[in-house]
Amino acid sequence: MTPHLKETGPQMAGIFNGFDIIGGGLRAEMQRAEVIAVNLSHLQDVGNKNDEPYRRRAVVFEEVLQKTRSETLMNGVRGADGLMNGVRVGEVVVDRSPLQPRHDPSHPKADANGFVLMTNVDMFREMVDLRAVQRSFQANLAALRTYRGMIQSAVQNIGR
Repeated sequence: MTPHLKETGPQMAGIFNGFDIIGGGLRAEMQRAEVIAVNLSHLQDVGNKNDEPYRRRAVVFEEVLQKTRSETLMNGVRGADGLMNGVRVGEVVVDRSPLQPRHDPSHPKADANGFVLMTNVDMFREMVDLRAVQRSFQANLAALRTYRGMIQSAVQNIGR
């Protein structure tokens, strides 16, 4: 719930829950973009059997669900009133897909056979993911503008 609205009571604060939901989506996408940036920064990492290179990370989102008494559930079950309250980053997981060997006998990390292990970060996959973040961010901002307009309209129409 928006901190400055706590004293207004549940009915009034409920009007503004949309801002919290949209803000949660924006924060989650920001974290996703940060993970993608870190992945891209490790694109050229190499290693070997004893010193693995960086492994790609991925963000896993969780639904945030709200019960009638503002108890937040995170177990994947809707609250008693069925209200959703947005998303958040549940965890950042390490991609365990195989590391690709590359023959480079002159590399300092090459093994006895002249192979190094390349990171499992794929630039094209990361760029596609980054584009998805951008579109999600744009959709959240459009929802924010629409919601703000609805609130403004409701405030203007009170008392008419």
